[in-house]
Amino acid sequence: MVITKFVHSCLLIEEDGKRILIDPGNYTNEAGVLNVSSLVSLDYLLITHEHADHMDLSLIKEIIKKFPQIKILSNNSVASLLGKEDIKVSTESDSMVKIEVVPHEKVFGSIPPENVMMTIVEKLVHPGDSHHFQTKAPIVALPVQAPWGSLTQAVELAQILKPQVVLPIHDWHWNDKAREMFYKRLEDYFGNMGIKFVPLKTGEMVKL
Repeated sequence: MVITKFVHSCLLIEEDGKRILIDPGNYTNEAGVLNVSSLVSLDYLLITHEHADHMDLSLIKEIIKKFPQIKILSNNSVASLLGKEDIKVSTESDSMVKIEVVPHEKVFGSIPPENVMMTIVEKLVHPGDSHHFQTKAPIVALPVQAPWGSLTQAVELAQILKPQVVLPIHDWHWNDKAREMFYKRLEDYFGNMGIKFVPLKTGEMVKL
């Protein structure tokens, strides 16, 4: 499995000859790090929930224009929102991607939206904005920083799940210096537990 990070929670995954993009949000779009025109192919677009940092409509339209046959998977709420733009979304799992409803964490002053976790060929889980799930996989894309959660909660979850590999996501709120510091601490901490922490940076590709 080859994985590339494009800011925050946006991952590009290559597996079994398929290319899968997860959660292209506004931070990804504003940073200009995902060059859609340079992508040779894209088979799936996965959206965990409707918040802007996971679902940027203009970027999604750009992706669909380049890849009109792309399969979009998400939840009922996202399907309804994108349906108003005549964008077809499936809410059903298939042989490549399993969709599972998991709770979006509480955020002050707002109602949590519907959130789904994506499991890619039983190898990688991407939970969107959730620290409350039990599905285990060799690779966990772990939200490490958010208004709705803490780094300590993320670490405690990983200790329970015991994956082989942890990939940090949902870290836009850290500046570069903080990110570097916490990545180093996490690499050392998880290493002592036999878990490989991959300090994946924007645009960086890793083969797992």
